[in-house]
This record gives sequence, structure tokens and C-alpha cells, in this order.
Amino acid sequence: MDVTLHIPAFFPQFPEIGSSDIEQLSLPGLSKLLARAASIKHEAVQHEQWLYERFTGISCSVKDIPFASLTARIDGLEAANGWWMRADPVYLYPDTHSLVMQDPRTLGLSKDEREDLARDLKPLFGDYDATFYTPSSGRWYLGFDEQPPAIDCTPIHDVLMQPIGGYLPTGEDSRRWHTLFNEIQMVLNQSMVNESREYSGRQPVNSLWFWGLGKVPGQSGPVCDCCIGGGEYVQSLCLHTGSRHKPLQDGLSMSRYQDSALIVEDRLLHSLRINAPEQWLTGLQQIDQEVITPLIKGLAQGDIRKLEIVSDAETAFECTSTTIKAFWKRPRSVARHLIG
Repeated sequence: MDVTLHIPAFFPQFPEIGSSDIEQLSLPGLSKLLARAASIKHEAVQHEQWLYERFTGISCSVKDIPFASLTARIDGLEAANGWWMRADPVYLYPDTHSLVMQDPRTLGLSKDEREDLARDLKPLFGDYDATFYTPSSGRWYLGFDEQPPAIDCTPIHDVLMQPIGGYLPTGEDSRRWHTLFNEIQMVLNQSMVNESREYSGRQPVNSLWFWGLGKVPGQSGPVCDCCIGGGEYVQSLCLHTGSRHKPLQDGLSMSRYQDSALIVEDRLLHSLRINAPEQWLTGLQQIDQEVITPLIKGLAQGDIRKLEIVSDAETAFECTSTTIKAFWKRPRSVARHLIG
């Protein structure tokens, strides 16, 4: 089988990380694999954009990807028709000159909390011809049966740990939606749920973030025999295309009788987006142990014919079941491949 391993943020983008930091890590798998792999040119494309084009065949900017209509399906919402937009609960904390978005995955809302917050917020959307849904802890939605708002929104992952001032909705209807944004914050500021959370030392939900507006794309078929790893976005693309999906935690069990597999390993990307260089280094070592080492074994045994490692950079790596056996190519410093 042929395997594509997609590792966004594989090449370090932290000024704090130098060659010596990577050389201090235990990376036997990557040292061996990269020494025996060919370096090839690859188009530098943002993670979400690369996945969307691979699964749907549609090339578009990340801002135009209909994240909401895709992920709504894995949350049990009927999103085949109409326009959908994410309205995710977030915590914004004050910085010197602006509000900064904390990683929303730390909120951990209970079912009772989200139901109480939804009851407080639903009346605000009546004048916007939108229906409000809160099917999961961190993924909330607005559904539009008729005309969607004329706004351009920034995906939430591009705003993590950033001042939000330059990322608010733009476009013809943006002023109206800025007003709604402020009204939401006022309602949440008076919420008993948030009062209870703050009393117990937890972060409140003090805003919603609008993003991912769009309609579900046209149907297409499976892109590979098996897709392993990735978060909610990858799961939704697999569901949309009828591709088989497995969590990375379940292991890299693949059959030599399958023709192709896609592995999505995005933990380094999240470390980059929340500006956590130490977490990035830890993640690289975990990838070596949990992902690269089993793939090398698959190459050596012939279960994998070809392995391609692609990132969101201009360099990719390709190794085959033949070149992995080139024992005369001694392991080299991983830092030389990733930093130069």
C-alpha cells in the first residue's frame, strides 16, 4: 500500500527552537527515515486547505471552506441544505490593547451548562433569521434557511492566542454582526452559568466566535482506503466522502491488501497555534515513537510500498520499501533536515 503522512508544522517555526533543541531529543525513527528518504518539492499549502482539496477536489482559500456544514453532520445535525456557520463558545481575556482568545478546548462545558447558556442566547438570534444549535461541548452552530449574512469570518484556529481586533467579521453586514457580538457578550456577562464557573475557579464563556460559513460541498467518493488521525475536521471530511476513518489512538493497523492510506498527525500544528514551543518538541518525540517507528516497520516488511511525508512547507520526503533497506545510509541529525 501507499501511505501519505501529513504533518503540518513539521518544520519548526518558533524562534526559540534551534538545532541543538532538536538534537537533544531521542528521534531514532526520524533519523533513519529521513536519511533514507528522497527530498522532493511540494506546494506549500495551509493544512485545512490541503485536506479540503484532497477530499473534495475543490481549491479555495481557508476562509471559504464550509467548516460548519461539514462538522454539523458529525454532531448529528441535518446540514445537507441551507447555510451553516459555527458560533463556538470562547473565553476572551484582556491584554494590553485588546481581547485575546484562549484555546477553547480548555473550557470543558457540561451538558447542563451549554443548555443553560443556549437558553440565554437563543432570543438574540431571532432578528438574524438564524436557528441556534448547541449539540456538543465546543461546537455550536447557526443555521440559515434563507439568505446567509454577507460577512467574511476568520477561522477560529487562526485566532488562537491572538488579539481579536483584526479578526472580527468584515463585509456588507459586518456592522450588524458586530452589534450582535457585543449583545452576546453582555448576556454572557450576566449568566448564572458563568458566575458559577468563575466562583469555582474556571474560565467563563464570555463570547461566541463566528466562522466557517458555507453550504455543504458536492458529494464525492472516498479518497483512500483508510484515513487515520486528525480531529473533527478530518472526521467530517471522511463522513462527507464516505472514507473510512480511525482515530490515531487506535494504532496504525493497516493491511498490505489495501491500496492507500492517509495519516493526519496534527499535534505539532496545535502547539504552533497556541505558541507552545516545548509542547512542539515533546510532540515531535511522540510522533517518532508512535507514528514513524511503526511506519518504518511496515516499510521494512513490505506492507507499505511507498511512504510520503508532506507538511505545509515546500519540502516533502519520500521513502520506499527498497530505500528503507539502504543500510549504508547512516542516520543523520533530524535538525539538519528540518532547520538546515
